[in-house]
Amino acid sequence: MQIDQEYLRQILNAFIDSPRSFVWVADIMEKGIEIDDKFLFHMQILEDQRFIECLDKKSDLGYEIRLGGHFEWQSRPLRLTAAGHEFVEAINRPEIWDVLKAEFADASLSTLRSAAKTLLLAFAKKQLGKYLEL
Repeated sequence: MQIDQEYLRQILNAFIDSPRSFVWVADIMEKGIEIDDKFLFHMQILEDQRFIECLDKKSDLGYEIRLGGHFEWQSRPLRLTAAGHEFVEAINRPEIWDVLKAEFADASLSTLRSAAKTLLLAFAKKQLGKYLEL
């Protein structure tokens, strides 16, 4: 399965849009996202990059793979980590998102993370330059 960048962005923004410091899977579902193989795949990738974790930091995300590849999701409160917040900050900037979509369409999440961070730092330096006259 390929990474769907827009889909990842939807999932991550469910965390940002939450009025609490965590979300339940039901909160993500309310954003129109189905709990299916695509969801599991993207959540695992977010977990691999340590963008999301269980609120208590000890438990897993709450899915269990059954025979035949079927899975069950036992909802647990999930939080966006500091790395996840940094990534969302970058991808929610239109000038960065446009570059990622155009130039890194088939990139891994690790590559997207690196590119987003580099672009965010470059953007910040450019903004600071306006105030510091470097």
